[in-house]
Amino acid sequence: MPSLPVSSSPHPCGQPVLADVGSNERWQQLQALRRQTLPISPWIAALESGALPLEADLVAALATRVDRPGAERLLAMGVAAGVDWFWQSLARELLGLAGTVQAVWLEPLLACAGLVSPDQHLAWAQVLGCFQDPRVADQLRRLGVGSGWQEPSLLPLLGHQRQPQDGALLLELALQPAPLALRQAALEGLAVGLAAWPVAPLRAGLVLLAQDLHGALAAKAVDLLARLPQGQSALRRLGRLALDTEVAQRLQRRLCPSPLVLVVHGRRGGVIPDEVRALASAVEQRRGAPVLLQALTAEPPQASAGFLNAAQQAQMVTLVPLLLVPGGHVRVDLNAIARDWRRRLASQQGVSLQRRSFLGAWPAWQQLLAAQLRQVAGGRPCCWLHHPLDGELAHRYVVLLSHVLGYPGVSAPYSAAMDQLGPVAANSTVVQPLTLAANRLTESLEASVMRQPENGCDGRVQLLPPLLQQLEVREFLLTSLEALP
Repeated sequence: MPSLPVSSSPHPCGQPVLADVGSNERWQQLQALRRQTLPISPWIAALESGALPLEADLVAALATRVDRPGAERLLAMGVAAGVDWFWQSLARELLGLAGTVQAVWLEPLLACAGLVSPDQHLAWAQVLGCFQDPRVADQLRRLGVGSGWQEPSLLPLLGHQRQPQDGALLLELALQPAPLALRQAALEGLAVGLAAWPVAPLRAGLVLLAQDLHGALAAKAVDLLARLPQGQSALRRLGRLALDTEVAQRLQRRLCPSPLVLVVHGRRGGVIPDEVRALASAVEQRRGAPVLLQALTAEPPQASAGFLNAAQQAQMVTLVPLLLVPGGHVRVDLNAIARDWRRRLASQQGVSLQRRSFLGAWPAWQQLLAAQLRQVAGGRPCCWLHHPLDGELAHRYVVLLSHVLGYPGVSAPYSAAMDQLGPVAANSTVVQPLTLAANRLTESLEASVMRQPENGCDGRVQLLPPLLQQLEVREFLLTSLEALP
């Protein structure tokens, strides 16, 4: 752009003349000042002499060009004028540039604190609050306390200062019974300086605010909790409370599902049946979070970078044993698996391991099996098969599950045939192997049934398929695993 004239008509004393408001020439003059193609000293001198009126657009154009003495001269004129628009014009101009012009403006602004008239204090504070400094925080506190915090706009400015001691004040104001505008401004102050406040009291206070009767406050508190260290844990605890419907929906959007490690028995050589892999894939798709399968018959899987990133976001990995009875795998192996995962996650700051109980211990799972067997058996004799178990705990579990299901359990070695299962099974017309996927037991049983033509023809024995091949069971597992934190 070519150099522009200072004014459309020279002033007789050689001082700059600003073109009329709204004219294209005025706009060009102000742009030239901003772009440093015009010297600013004559303009400041003209303002001081009264040859030019103090106007908002001119103040804004000069604000980022002046040095510290120039800033002091502009402030002296603004204080003398005693008008809000002067401070508002400065605030708009300096807000996004405070970091680059702090050395120019901060000290002059602080120095004129005692010169600003009481009715201009708020407008002056809006400019001062653009900068971060402990002395700015002191001034904002002084103004706020002096007015009983009647002016909400001071609170986001105070939060912008990020002085750790102010977190407690802002939290107290957000929690107290006060006008909604004041509480919202205090919460905004907390949001602006979120990383500076002590985490534990802030988290506790935001949990309380998330239950507030004012939906806007509660929703904002949920958003801030999601940004805190260990915030996902707090959100999950919050999900167990009675919340306003809109707040509960906001909460669900903010929750990050944790990656899952599904522990399964697996087949010899670490082979994982296709129906188990399909279940894991469907759960992963529904949750939008990684799912790892860990077979007891194979080496532990390696966690990918995506898995660990998801764990960092959720701050948790969930270990879910898809095991059906409390045998040695549940009593011994799971403890070792959990220790290994805790060791692996130790290098992931803030990530914990959440261990769920084994699937067979879930009351809802037991009730589902009971309903399934009642429906299929329809009053016919029925039993369920489990692999051989040792120990008092396992014995008590079999007794309990038999009571819940309403049908007896029978111990069945992996290579057992139907005619080797004893009198209880021999007198049953419906038999359910307690296994998620096909294994050596189900294959052995199917082969033995097929070898007995009389059973295969008249249907006296109904051997039910593995549980994951039953639609209702698969849907229950999908829904339950999807709903985990």
